[in-house]
Amino acid sequence: MFNKNIEKEYLITNGLGGFSSSSITGANTRKYHAILNAALNPPVNRTVLLSKVKTHVITNKHSAVLESTEYQNHIEDKTDYMTSFIDIPLPTFVYQVDHTNITKTISMVYGENTSTVHYKVQTTDEAVKIRVELHVNSRDHHDLSTEDAFTYDIQLKDQKLTLKNDLTTFFIKGFGTYKPLEKWGKEEFYRIEKRRGQEDIDMNYIPGYFEITIPAYACSEFAIIASTEQETKHSDMIIADELKRRDSLYLGDDKIMKRLHIACDHFIVERQSTQSKTVIAGYPWFTDWGRDTMIALPGLTLSTGRFDDAKNIIETFIKYEKDGLIPNMFPDDNIEPMYNTIDGTLWLFVAVYQYLEQTDDQTFVTSIYPTLERIIKKHIEGTVYNIHVGTDGLLSGGDKTTQLTWMDVKIDGVVVTPRHGKAVEINALWYNSLMIMNDISKNLGQAETVDYLKHAALCKTGFKKFWNKNDDCLFDLIQDNQPINHIRPNQIFAVSLPFSLLSKEKELAVIKKVEEELLTPFGLRSLSKDHIDYKPIYNGDVYQRDYAYHQGTVWGWLIGPYLEAHYKLHNNKEYIQQKLQGLFTHLDDTGIGSISEVFSGNEPHHARGCFGQAWSVSETLRVYKM
Repeated sequence: MFNKNIEKEYLITNGLGGFSSSSITGANTRKYHAILNAALNPPVNRTVLLSKVKTHVITNKHSAVLESTEYQNHIEDKTDYMTSFIDIPLPTFVYQVDHTNITKTISMVYGENTSTVHYKVQTTDEAVKIRVELHVNSRDHHDLSTEDAFTYDIQLKDQKLTLKNDLTTFFIKGFGTYKPLEKWGKEEFYRIEKRRGQEDIDMNYIPGYFEITIPAYACSEFAIIASTEQETKHSDMIIADELKRRDSLYLGDDKIMKRLHIACDHFIVERQSTQSKTVIAGYPWFTDWGRDTMIALPGLTLSTGRFDDAKNIIETFIKYEKDGLIPNMFPDDNIEPMYNTIDGTLWLFVAVYQYLEQTDDQTFVTSIYPTLERIIKKHIEGTVYNIHVGTDGLLSGGDKTTQLTWMDVKIDGVVVTPRHGKAVEINALWYNSLMIMNDISKNLGQAETVDYLKHAALCKTGFKKFWNKNDDCLFDLIQDNQPINHIRPNQIFAVSLPFSLLSKEKELAVIKKVEEELLTPFGLRSLSKDHIDYKPIYNGDVYQRDYAYHQGTVWGWLIGPYLEAHYKLHNNKEYIQQKLQGLFTHLDDTGIGSISEVFSGNEPHHARGCFGQAWSVSETLRVYKM
């Protein structure tokens, strides 16, 4: 049971970037795992406060601990006590010790850094003592702690601990009787960090435990509540409110749709620095990124009917436009945002187009139209990062030192997949941006200061350079006037985006090539398995992983544009359902309610990277609802 469940991770979020997560065995396998990982400066400065609890069930026969723990040299496997686990409607663990049944439910308060561990205990013919031992920490969630790495000033009043140090103050409300221990726990081993080539040993501090005795033939409920707020709701109210909120996210009977709506909800959060909504790119370590936000926005917000959130997010990025680009990242130290993306800005036009299609909110789009027009002008004139339109009508950008497209890994100054020049998806996006602006300007009655159709026609003519006659598909890149013959998934956007650049015959050829060389049950490979640089496994330390990141690793989000392209030409919804089954299984199993960032290129396509990725979830939902 331990080996089966150790890779399965639950996730609960609070709308601020904070979260609660662990493996369903109770053993933390990542440094990011915690019952309360609080976003002290939403959605960032995420800090591990309550790392875990150990629940002791003491009967006349013996004492049992319900949660497993992995140490460097041995495993405390307690999974035999767990009889079931569900994550919908909330992560709920059911245990049995002798004849006593224990149900443990974990939830968070939306809009607060507050987590609860709620217990319901049913005894039979003997009294049972329940002891919940607290394992706390005080560290950035990217770091690890050693013994004596931090101290807390701890005070107890009315069954509530106040834990205070220079980093933060947080509170743990308990039950029954509190007994101090004030000791450091043993070194814990995080197996996934080991696999990722990261430091993997952590230590937690154990201030003490709360204890209660439950008489025979009784049913008792009690909870641990950890929070950065001095006062918060009772545990039963926390759970009731979150259940009500989750139920409101999707009102239908489709269980997969319900899961996907809840999964999408995890990624839409508040950003304190902009006082607006933003999108977390992935859990457990990513924050919000412009490119990821724009790609994920249609699925996260439009497919879920969260139109106000969509508008708010678009408005924020429009507000911070500079030199014709939207931010790729918002720093949190009162410094200027980073603008190192060429595609993020172009995906904005697709998001606006889809928003207008679904809402007909002409007033809003009219208000942002001048900025959209300015973006187009800056791209035509030329802007930062050498982004400009050439005489052939194609959009070019970057140099050998930059990484401006989504394939953006750079190690020690070396760009692993150099894609400066004229990238195929960038020009598909550029053509669509021009056509979208032409559409919008006419529908809104805006006076054009740019001849969008003229520039679109030039781009479409120039785009003929991308056709690879030998392989009957599209080149990935034109660099220094030379086509780069890599079979990559980026060509699919020339078919999937609203305005196509190709004849139907060539569109069918692109889809066929992508299906033959890149399609897997979990998305598209980032490079053909027949290429000399193909990396079949995504694993190892940061260098090994980064060199494999875009060299064959499967990306879940790419299932969206592939299936959209296929549907445009074949109008076959059964095919969509069939090709989503792998991700649906993953959603139910390893992902436990979310979809991973990447998968290894070769079978069995192990899930890797972030265990919950915004665009993986959003694109799955978007095409599922087509």
